[in-house]
Amino acid sequence: MNAAVSPTISATKTRYDGLWLLSRRADLVVVGLPFAVMALAFAITHATGQDVGGGANRLAVWTAQNLMGNATHVILTFLIFAVRPDTLKATPRLPVQVLSGIPAMALVIGLVSMLGAIGREAQIYVTSVIFNVFGLHHVLSQSKGFWALHQLRARQAGLSAPSNLERRLQSWLVPVNLTLVLSRTLLVAESPTATTPYIDIDQGVIVPFGGLGVLLLVWLVYWGLTFRALLAEDVVRGPKAVYLLAVASGVGLTLVAPQWGNVILPGMHGLEYYLLSARMLEQREGDVRRFPRAMIWPAMVLSMLPLFAIGLLSGLRGEVANGTLGTNVVTSSLSSSLVWRFSVGAALSCVLAHYWADALIYRFRIPEIRTTMLRRLGFLAPAAVTATPESR
Repeated sequence: MNAAVSPTISATKTRYDGLWLLSRRADLVVVGLPFAVMALAFAITHATGQDVGGGANRLAVWTAQNLMGNATHVILTFLIFAVRPDTLKATPRLPVQVLSGIPAMALVIGLVSMLGAIGREAQIYVTSVIFNVFGLHHVLSQSKGFWALHQLRARQAGLSAPSNLERRLQSWLVPVNLTLVLSRTLLVAESPTATTPYIDIDQGVIVPFGGLGVLLLVWLVYWGLTFRALLAEDVVRGPKAVYLLAVASGVGLTLVAPQWGNVILPGMHGLEYYLLSARMLEQREGDVRRFPRAMIWPAMVLSMLPLFAIGLLSGLRGEVANGTLGTNVVTSSLSSSLVWRFSVGAALSCVLAHYWADALIYRFRIPEIRTTMLRRLGFLAPAAVTATPESR
């Protein structure tokens, strides 16, 4: 039978050399650290007899949001614009499109805050929709982008292009897994005895806990087909398989135990963005603006300190919430001081502006943007770069 139509698991070799995306150490940190933090918190939970959502779990979730960077990395987009303005000038209209999102997103958060004066339930509902639907979409879209970069790395190493089946499965990653996770966290009972879903916005249990079996079946079919396609390649791309195994495990764990899955995908997302940002801030051939390599990580840390401070204060206030970003921060800030409400609003505006900007600057289907961003990431040799100087 034609393998292009129905691939078989025929590969006899797995290759790692030359296929790591950033570096072997960096790639393994991205997939390994969130699982290590989760495993440590899980062990502490059982050793001390805590509830599943007890102190160890909440600290692990807080770590994924603030130290591993799911919430704090968002400011790095704007640091990149400041240091490497070519990322903002890939097309003539891109600067206006990106920068117009900053006041627009601030307006959105202002309107959400005003909803609190009308009714707390409305504010909780809108906030949950914005930061769990769009936030999770953003996280999974980045995973899809990493999948594409792994394919590019393999082609640069002289390996064959991905199969049509893999391309289709890659295009389905976001809609399939977004639907699965949102259904689990918003519709299904949190546990067999629970009366609310994991993310409770007063919607009640819409799907009984037994509905989880259907979600797991869909997860198994999608990821089973994915790894069947990967293992049918002439040479199995080890780093790509490791990365997708981590994504699949993160989604699966979120379906089975959202309290622990809430550490994995957000943690991976933040770490990925740390490493991508550091790579994009590096000096490339043709750059006009110099930025010492030794200053990259200090500048990133300093830029994130205000958001980290808000995260630290939120943790001390007990506002480590469920979901991709969490909603307790904004809803509880309604009854807090004016300074705290303004700080939280500014932070959430930055998050939404980051979603907006990333959706525009990573549109690789546009040739100018693709060339500029791959150059910044170091995926294009100097000879392959047509003209992307920062001064244009």
